[in-house]
Amino acid sequence: MATGPVVTLKKLWRQNRWLALAFIIALTLALVFIIRASIFFAYWQSHADEPIEGWMTVRYVARSYRVDPKIVHDAVGLPDSGPDRRPLIKIAREQGQPLDVLTARILDAIRLDRAAHALPGTSTTPSSAALPQATEPAKPQP
Repeated sequence: MATGPVVTLKKLWRQNRWLALAFIIALTLALVFIIRASIFFAYWQSHADEPIEGWMTVRYVARSYRVDPKIVHDAVGLPDSGPDRRPLIKIAREQGQPLDVLTARILDAIRLDRAAHALPGTSTTPSSAALPQATEPAKPQP
């Protein structure tokens, strides 16, 4: 008599279809979640410390720079009303300031947080050295 996984599955299918279906569904779900987690991991590995742009949200910036979203939230100057899903450009417009000023404040807050969590005996962490320098916005000429 033949043995192996195919024979075992055929026998299980004949004797208990519900158990076989539950096994197939569980296997499919596990595969879906493994693929989803892999894609998520690969995306954020390649999008670390991205230059801040207007389309980004507070949460996206926090995840890209690997800091607590509250740090970016406070740097932007938002009230404690929960997560804000607006893009940074919209927040800057509503606050009546250029996006460059908002970006500079966010980068300064991230730099301060990374310096506070730096290892003893080091001045900065390697990832904070790679942060773009915050620049003053250009002042209009009279």
